[in-house]
Amino acid sequence: MWSCYGHRAVVLCAVMIAAGMAVSCNQESPAYNRENLKATWIVDTYDGNLLDERNYTVMTFTSSGTVVYEGVLTLDSANYQWGENTLRYDIYCCDFSISGVYSGLYGHLEEASTRQEYSFVLSEDSLMTLGVESYTINGFDVTPEYSQMTMRKIPLDYAVADTIYGVWQFNTRNGEEFMNYRVQFQPENVLSMSVRSGENSWDPVGNGEDYYRLYEDYLVMTLYDNWEFGTTGKWDVKCFLIDSISAASGRMTLSSGPDEYVLSYISSN
Repeated sequence: MWSCYGHRAVVLCAVMIAAGMAVSCNQESPAYNRENLKATWIVDTYDGNLLDERNYTVMTFTSSGTVVYEGVLTLDSANYQWGENTLRYDIYCCDFSISGVYSGLYGHLEEASTRQEYSFVLSEDSLMTLGVESYTINGFDVTPEYSQMTMRKIPLDYAVADTIYGVWQFNTRNGEEFMNYRVQFQPENVLSMSVRSGENSWDPVGNGEDYYRLYEDYLVMTLYDNWEFGTTGKWDVKCFLIDSISAASGRMTLSSGPDEYVLSYISSN
């Protein structure tokens, strides 16, 4: 056991303790670069296992200390939409915390306050893994479905939504003909889908208030009354990964779970 006496000794002692804390933190996980965090990240992996696209979460960390969670929101027992919640975050060395109120996110129909404490397991420029230290909902300790979550960073210069603006026709699903649907991507995240009603005629599907979000290669559609891609008479969310897209060939390949779709570009908006 040791102690520090006198003014100079106290100062020296404080420096030694701070240095010791820094070394310990660096050994376990380096102090995180706050500036690198301020971007949009896609959470796609829990405990090393890739999630289904529908269970992805998009997190945008801002310079003002807020984090915007985007994901599937539960409206009621059978209706879902893509939406967002805004919480706060803080970083101290290798410790990371998130706090605030959820509404609809992760199935919380009513508002639920949360505080989450994490440590940095992996902190690369474009890849980050957080390990759960503690997790509370409405003041009660809970065990989340993961002990570590991994997210990938979306580049600041990623292709924006206008790369898919226009009308696209579905051609195949898993190699089989699937040509009865068209989808139109418009500005302001507006989406409309139509179904073939004749050789050269198409009728709108749903109520025309569908919308989408695009995060680099992650495409999310919120659809109403769409029996093929959602739930009849209800809102639902359909999520895809864009495997490839070519303006030259006018071809786009999407995957969703076990299904792969090929679409062809028809016309501009």
